[in-house]
Amino acid sequence: MMRKAEELYEAIRLIRPIHQLSAHVVTEQLAGHALTMPMRAVLEVLHFGGPQTVPQLGRALWITRQGIQRIVDDAKGLGYVESRTNPGHKRSHLIVLTEKGSTTYLDVHDAELERIDRMAAPLPDEDLEATVRVLAHVVLELQAIAGGDTNQPTNQQT
Repeated sequence: MMRKAEELYEAIRLIRPIHQLSAHVVTEQLAGHALTMPMRAVLEVLHFGGPQTVPQLGRALWITRQGIQRIVDDAKGLGYVESRTNPGHKRSHLIVLTEKGSTTYLDVHDAELERIDRMAAPLPDEDLEATVRVLAHVVLELQAIAGGDTNQPTNQQT
């Protein structure tokens, strides 16, 4: 049983350099855009999740309300997102991707997928599928250990 724990620990241990190296690569790739990594993350959440309030974005990215508000304000200033009236709440506006934000995100994401495709090419499909299953399981288990409250942002500034 400890062998499995040690193997899973090794996989978890590799996540940190993957996170750091991928952040470095993405940051370098964004150099040609007036887009930061945190803004890119907001655009991604809006692209896949649709319009959201600032608190919803913060929860999705595990960023404090104040931190996400700064990122959203910067993204608004660059024309990537805009605020719209929220029919469900008078004071909490919805943040929506603009056409510029959508186009920018898709351009950046397409370039990322090309690089990732080259990395994935030599790997068997079943290995990739197993990796996704294992990581999804680890996330669920860690959420349970953390008390199941996945909606509380940390001080991490993605």
